Amino acid sequence: METFRDLSLTEFRPPEDEGEGQHEDPPPEDCWDFSVAVAGGPGVGKTVLIQALLGFSENGQHSRAAFLHPNKPNGPLLYLHPSHPGLTFWELPLDDGSPEKWISEADLLLLVTDAQFTQAHVDLAHSALIQAKRLCLVRTKVDCDMHTLKRRMKEDYSRVEVLAALRTVILQPFNDLPMKEALPLYLISGYEPHKLDAPALKAKIEMTSKELGRALCLAQQGYEVIGYEEIAELQSALERGGISEMVRFIQSSLDSLLDTRFDLALMGGNPGYRHSILNSLRGLKDGEDGSAHGGNPENPIEYASLKYPKASLWDLPGMESLESQPKKYLESVHINRYDFTLLFLTPWQEASSSYRSLVLELKKEGKKSVFIQDCEGDEMPPGPTEDGVFVLSPAKLPGPEFHRLLLHLEKKLSSHKMRAFMLSLPNLSTEVIQKKKEALYQEVWKVALLSSLVASVPVPGLAIACDLSLLTARLDTYRQELGLDADSLANLSHKSGVPVPKLMLEIQSPAGKGVTRELVQKMLGSATGIGLEVAGVFLHRFPLLGPLATGGFAFHASYLVLSRCLEAMAEDAQRVLSRAQSPV
Repeated sequence: METFRDLSLTEFRPPEDEGEGQHEDPPPEDCWDFSVAVAGGPGVGKTVLIQALLGFSENGQHSRAAFLHPNKPNGPLLYLHPSHPGLTFWELPLDDGSPEKWISEADLLLLVTDAQFTQAHVDLAHSALIQAKRLCLVRTKVDCDMHTLKRRMKEDYSRVEVLAALRTVILQPFNDLPMKEALPLYLISGYEPHKLDAPALKAKIEMTSKELGRALCLAQQGYEVIGYEEIAELQSALERGGISEMVRFIQSSLDSLLDTRFDLALMGGNPGYRHSILNSLRGLKDGEDGSAHGGNPENPIEYASLKYPKASLWDLPGMESLESQPKKYLESVHINRYDFTLLFLTPWQEASSSYRSLVLELKKEGKKSVFIQDCEGDEMPPGPTEDGVFVLSPAKLPGPEFHRLLLHLEKKLSSHKMRAFMLSLPNLSTEVIQKKKEALYQEVWKVALLSSLVASVPVPGLAIACDLSLLTARLDTYRQELGLDADSLANLSHKSGVPVPKLMLEIQSPAGKGVTRELVQKMLGSATGIGLEVAGVFLHRFPLLGPLATGGFAFHASYLVLSRCLEAMAEDAQRVLSRAQSPV
């Protein structure tokens, strides 16, 4: 008999040792699935309920891309969501006692009706309680009852009293069940399924997952969400040209993200101070090879980022004889080349009329800019400065003002441009590392989906295939972007005085220590954990446009591996930075 545990996407079955002394590490606890079985008769609103719990609208493009159709009529319907890869909802029919064979392995059972619960519901609840299963009752379309009662009761209608009475009546069929306390009941609106008790039900699911040692969060993770427009474009590409057109679309979208350039211009102020800031943003000390130095240049000088090849900082000439001709000056420095401009001021200097004219001209050109004000020595302003003015000290970079500047840039730049800028920075602070992780997270779902669709290398023991070369390459890139590669550690050791071996002790994740195809293959096995035979049964029950079915499970595994590794490597980077900042 097939069960949830048999069909789970994350049950771990370690392969046999390839040799003596080799042992598979157990999978992390957060790789296990949390399954919710939603059982009810036809038309009671199970689909709307599940989509509301996942944060979807009933007719949203995103929701239609989130489930796999059953092979047989009235069979289970599986819902997945890329933002919650460990969470699965199973929509089950109530007819003929079919949920009975599934609930034994479900973590939580939701019994759903849009009228009064019947003896079939009571019997199923009794069976679940005997098996010590977590159980919740859900009554949908309650707004219809409330509307009817309000119309009939008129001035005697009380919303609070009506809801209390409904709860009492709805729970009556379960009064004779042997239980210590009443079953939790959640009232859900049909017209607005996100309201009434829906938030409480979300909280109940999250609390239950924590009690079972498989904590998850039903809120969006915040790094990136696949937008409705992108989902619509994916579906359009699939309809136009099938899998090959879908692959081309994702590759083009990913290339657009990875190929985005960012050019930052620095102009005005004291050249020595400006160069110190420029060098700090490149991870160099003043006087090091390749650092900016000297007076104002005669022509714009490009300083390529040492961390990200598609980002550059530009040291611009002084205005000098063109001070009264801002438009001509901007033309001479090729202002259209730059995405953002930092206008430097001398200590506590008010913006001069020429600078104001320059800013006005920049606005006419549609260019974004802010003022960077020097401070006398290391003395920082006692309070917050005005909007658009940031006081930076090279000796105290990054500091609060620098992080305020980053927040300002986030509002002014596109997500692609901000991503390129963040990845161009050295690991100046824990906040910078966090923003780097968020920037890299923008691509995770695209890489995972592309890997699953072009799946070229089967994973031994699994009925799925992932492009191991693509996953390995991107994970290795994450490692470099987060400063965990040998060159980055050597540079950090040189600046901090902490030996490389001591910095390496802070790297705890396997991917942070080094990314290989063998490691990625092992992690894919741990993330999916379904054997060849079981996967074959799974795909037979839930086919989805042929190869897209296989790709769906490969996507789940790839997404888990990429997101978990990115999170772990970011934590490694935080520990390495902390060790470098505390050399004693």
